[in-house]
Amino acid sequence: MYTLRPAQPTDVTFLSSLEREVMESHARALWGAFRPGEHISDFDLRNTRIVEVDGQAIGYVMTEQTSDHLRLRKLYLCSAHQGQGLGRRLLHQVQREADALGLPLRLSVLRPNTRALAFYEREGLRVAEMTEERIFLQSPALPPASNPTL
Repeated sequence: MYTLRPAQPTDVTFLSSLEREVMESHARALWGAFRPGEHISDFDLRNTRIVEVDGQAIGYVMTEQTSDHLRLRKLYLCSAHQGQGLGRRLLHQVQREADALGLPLRLSVLRPNTRALAFYEREGLRVAEMTEERIFLQSPALPPASNPTL
């Protein structure tokens, strides 16, 4: 079982380390370099939640609500906790949050990150747009509110 808690300034070292673990190879493949966030100003702590298992930080989720969608900016898990269904449970939780807001869920992945792309597509997100660097996905459109007539 996991818990989520708001990120704190004391989490910046963890956030930076995990970002490096998860994203460095993809960034290097795409841009030839990687620059992780290292300072508190590099992270949006207000919209970041730390994923903990047994009191140990093992990942984080960062979302951002806009007027027309909920953006999943980051869903990172330590490699030791990947492939065990936790990412799926976290994604479903974020999807429920989007549904509760009446908004579609949107996110992007770097093109070299084929594992993440396959994961999101398996979970029902669909490619909405592609650029040279990124693939943008979104949840299916929400069904229109029912208006039963008597």
